[in-house]
Amino acid sequence: MIQTSINEPTPLTSNTSPIVFDTTDLRTRCAFCSNGGWLDYQDGNPIFKLFGNGYTGYYNFNFSCSISSSTPGVIAVGLYEDGILIPDSVRAVTIDAANDYETISFNRKKRVCPRGTTNITVGAVGSVPTPNDPTTPIVTQIPIITNAIFNIARTNQ
Repeated sequence: MIQTSINEPTPLTSNTSPIVFDTTDLRTRCAFCSNGGWLDYQDGNPIFKLFGNGYTGYYNFNFSCSISSSTPGVIAVGLYEDGILIPDSVRAVTIDAANDYETISFNRKKRVCPRGTTNITVGAVGSVPTPNDPTTPIVTQIPIITNAIFNIARTNQ
């Protein structure tokens, strides 16, 4: 298992930027790449590299944070696998006034291919569907993230 966090307000550079976690709070021995483990990650890097090592991997991804923007509007984050947004991981909130904070979170279990490396990131989502007209997207605002925790745990299924 690995758990990373952000404690200070951190503005992202765009509404499609990955979130860069600055502190690893917890890392079990099996999550070290140098020990033949399943994960390669360094603080300050947005990419969590999962290694299949010939075994089908099942992982739990948990994310929560306080989120805001310097501009009122919709803010969204989601989980990405090899740069592709996993649709059912997207969470969006509407900020009524600049610098108001809302809580956002997701929990996702996912199977990862046993061959090769899978790159996982958490990041801002550039647009979300309009509730009354899903074919018309709402462009999101640039997020400010604080009190964020992201953890990945490998499971048997």
